Amino acid sequence: MKTLAAAATAGVLLLPTQLATAQPAQNSTTAAQDQAADSETITIKVGISQDALADLRSTGREAREQGRTALPVPPPATQPTQRAPGQALPAPKQPPLTLLEGAQTSSRTAASASTPATAAGLGDGPSTRVAAPIEDKPNSALLEECFNAGGADTGIGRVHNRFTYCARVSIEAEYWSIDSKGVPIEKEGDTTAKLELFAQGDDKDRRTRIFSQIQKDSVDYDWGPIDNIFVAPNVPLSLLGQCLQDTEVCHATRGSYTLPWTVWDNNPEWAYWDVYNHEETTEGRDKISYNQWAVEFFTENAEYKTFQRGRTAPRLARCDSASYFNFGTARYPKACVFSEVTPYLTYTLGSDHHAVAEHIDTAQNRAHSTYPLLAPPGVPWPRAKNIPGKYIPGNPDAPGLHRITKRLHPTEYKSNSDHKDGACYKTGPERNTYLDTGLPNRPPQGEQCDEYPFASTLEGAGNPTYDFSVKSIPARDNRVAGGMLRKYYVDDRILAWDAGLPRPDTTNDRFYVHIR
Repeated sequence: MKTLAAAATAGVLLLPTQLATAQPAQNSTTAAQDQAADSETITIKVGISQDALADLRSTGREAREQGRTALPVPPPATQPTQRAPGQALPAPKQPPLTLLEGAQTSSRTAASASTPATAAGLGDGPSTRVAAPIEDKPNSALLEECFNAGGADTGIGRVHNRFTYCARVSIEAEYWSIDSKGVPIEKEGDTTAKLELFAQGDDKDRRTRIFSQIQKDSVDYDWGPIDNIFVAPNVPLSLLGQCLQDTEVCHATRGSYTLPWTVWDNNPEWAYWDVYNHEETTEGRDKISYNQWAVEFFTENAEYKTFQRGRTAPRLARCDSASYFNFGTARYPKACVFSEVTPYLTYTLGSDHHAVAEHIDTAQNRAHSTYPLLAPPGVPWPRAKNIPGKYIPGNPDAPGLHRITKRLHPTEYKSNSDHKDGACYKTGPERNTYLDTGLPNRPPQGEQCDEYPFASTLEGAGNPTYDFSVKSIPARDNRVAGGMLRKYYVDDRILAWDAGLPRPDTTNDRFYVHIR
């Protein structure tokens, strides 16, 4: 124990010398995960050897005799300890997630989220990217945005956008003195705190960086008046970022960060880990894979025994190696995003793309008043006109839009163009289809034909399942909105339709449009 106390005083990070042996997963869920998901506070139970406890109290008595009011606080340290080669992972691993399981889990979580994510297109200048470069510290602007936007302290935390996540979780550690056999004898006290998580998806690699720290001044001790000052603050706590699937799916870099509670409580630095998703276990054209990640906390070495490690609720990352993402000259061949959110693009009435926003608002909410008409004048309407893509908070399964590209979907793209030209200009192979139902007049000079759903979606004008709308609008509004759409596909990493995926209607990316 004296070695531990000396190291703590010097601010040295310690690697627990014993890690719990990994056990087989049960029903794909550990007790710690259940606890994290179902309880507001994640609790761990830790045993302290009687010798270690006596050592801590002896150090405290010496400090009091010297007239100190507290033990010295070690300076913060930021380098992580490294896991010893071949050392067993401490927590059960979860089975790989299929694309269907990942998509369904993402949809369920998005539906239950207390606060929707920030929409791409809100406050983003034309040259601004939603994804931020990943560094050794969290991006300060995104960190402030995420924690101040609401939802970080409740439920799943906040998926701020598809590349940014944050959460603040209540944690508690019960400390018990244990006998030589490791059996708890007497409860010594409780230590509580707020654990903060911040994570960024990488837009150039199959990587998620997880940051974690104890919120400043959030630690409270309930050990008794003397132990609160001279014992509890110097008990060590370890944080460890984990990939929850086997190494064939993903792996996490770096070992645990171990500091005394009092240092965590005053440490401005963040611990961090990288979770890499592997291309070897993927599905589909774009090599898609889901993995879960979490942060574990514990106190464990030769003198401490954690009976049940704490683990934050597992969060999902969806990774891909799609080759068609670029913004200007920059290319983004791989990425990982936070999938537990409903992706949507926002267009704004009264803006520099007002005409497009107004058109889409009409198409989504008053479809019967749009062109092409359901039927020529005097002919009974054959059916209702239903146009998909409206963003409805809390309903990630509403009829959405699916992205297509000219290169990957030439037939669908041409069909959208042919039907739009027929409905707008009475030209092309579909001109006769819309002679009596399309726009009564061609767009005049300075205006263009706007179509919704977009030409770059499977639900566009050529899709026989859904109806569509066309309208003549100012060319400038159309150009601005088109640029926003192209940027949005990159910002929210909207994958293009892949008919070869299992259950393609569920496993392909679906997105929406919100008009404000």
